[in-house]
Amino acid sequence: MLALGVVAMVAALGLVSFVVVGPSVGKVELSRRRPPGTESMPPLRAVSEGLVNLVDAVLKRRGWVPFPSSEIEMASLRMTAGSLVVLVSVLSFTVFLLGSSFSGNILIGLLIAVMVPLITKVVLRRRGNKRRAAFGEQLDEALQMIASALRAGHSLARALDTASREAPVPTSEEFARIVNENRIGRDLVEAMNTTADRMESQDFRWVAEAVAVQRDTGGNLNEVLDKVGTTIRERNHILREVQTLSAEGRMSAVILMVLPVFVGLGMTVTNPGYMAPLFDGLTGVVVVGVALVLFTIGGLWMRAIVNVRV
Repeated sequence: MLALGVVAMVAALGLVSFVVVGPSVGKVELSRRRPPGTESMPPLRAVSEGLVNLVDAVLKRRGWVPFPSSEIEMASLRMTAGSLVVLVSVLSFTVFLLGSSFSGNILIGLLIAVMVPLITKVVLRRRGNKRRAAFGEQLDEALQMIASALRAGHSLARALDTASREAPVPTSEEFARIVNENRIGRDLVEAMNTTADRMESQDFRWVAEAVAVQRDTGGNLNEVLDKVGTTIRERNHILREVQTLSAEGRMSAVILMVLPVFVGLGMTVTNPGYMAPLFDGLTGVVVVGVALVLFTIGGLWMRAIVNVRV
């Protein structure tokens, strides 16, 4: 059983590498390229791409995606929803085989395998939240750049273009997206509101509203942006103070949530017989289910306590 798990892991890692990374292909001069339709593709690469395309088609037809494209994009992952679903499925299957092989219990392997998509979801959200937080922290400096460009006589679109080239990531990427959408004909305020919704930034929504009001009624936009930037800077200062005061509570919550999981996994690997009663009979399964429900409720409760909004 252990040998089967190792073989499956090697095969799964090979498939993952072809799905996510793909084979290394060097650049070829244009004159040496083959005509369209005659390019050759490695068999494993063709199978992986066909599987990804099939999963994408099924997800679009059913209208339900476990990992939405918006979350994948916000996490800065350059892959489709189908690619991520295939990757997570392969990893879950590999973890299931390894967990079952080492523990000798199929139920334990299944329980560990279920954690793979859950952890993937958590990682996507954390990366997205980190990107949104960075955008909020960089917004006041970006507004100063825009206000300076407006005082120099540039238009708002030109000022946004300047900020997109000088601001750090992710602000530069979001502003570049606004500029590109405006160049292809989309209204500037509408593009800014879309960015505010995507980044969940109330501060940038105020900026979009200020631009809309100034466009309709007139006024000095650079002074308005300076005042908005000052307000954002003060709010960020208060937010950092609150985060500092609540850091101990957040760390305690993380330890309380992670410690039981690692202790349980460690005891399962080192002494499977000790944890076997929890998975062999109906009573043990019920106890584990109730514990997971209470564990989830406790985690949400602690999250609500330490998540202070400013």
